[in-house]
Amino acid sequence: MLPDAMAVAEIGESWRHLETALMLGLWAVAGFLPAPLVLRRMARRQSGSAVEEQRRKAAQQRTT
Repeated sequence: MLPDAMAVAEIGESWRHLETALMLGLWAVAGFLPAPLVLRRMARRQSGSAVEEQRRKAAQQRTT
């Protein structure tokens, strides 16, 4: 995305595509691993009636 002239600012004066892809992959895995635990914990804190109330309010906002 950046022009080739900007490669001078990089370590080794190259874009290091493989390392970039690996780090993005690691960040994605680090985000996806705790996601089910966090979402499950959040869902446990809300009762079914609270979820239904939020759903009803969201539906009302969409219709107005």
